[in-house]
Amino acid sequence: MDPTEKSLEAQRRSTRIRAQIPLRVTSLDPAVEFTEHCHTLVVNTQGCGVRVSRPLEPGLPVRLDELPTGQTVTARVANCVPLGSEGKYWLVGLGLDQAGNIWGIAPAPADWGSESKAFAAAAAVSNPAKKSEWPYSQFSRKGEFHPGRK
Repeated sequence: MDPTEKSLEAQRRSTRIRAQIPLRVTSLDPAVEFTEHCHTLVVNTQGCGVRVSRPLEPGLPVRLDELPTGQTVTARVANCVPLGSEGKYWLVGLGLDQAGNIWGIAPAPADWGSESKAFAAAAAVSNPAKKSEWPYSQFSRKGEFHPGRK
């Protein structure tokens, strides 16, 4: 592992988990008509990555509902990258407006902590992702991303 990858891991606020959790993503911007049933690819207490059928602009406010926990939450598009070269699917990173285990993951990783700590961490960070942040940081020069594998 090169030093850059290690520092990116240290910056992460909670463990990412690969999980296919069904949900519906709906744009809250009246100028952008979008609603789609999809699945998460990865989740943590600050957000998730989902595969959708069209690109979404960073900063777009969205609602996540039809979660297994029955909750409805709001989030913002953090980033969006094409999956493959066909333009058929897009990987969209969503940052939750209020962090927490909305996914119903049990037992949750130890660093997911209490919801009050997660809410404070989310409030402290509200900038859109940079190239060195998720999802860009998940793809190593070695090939496919494998969370938890050293």
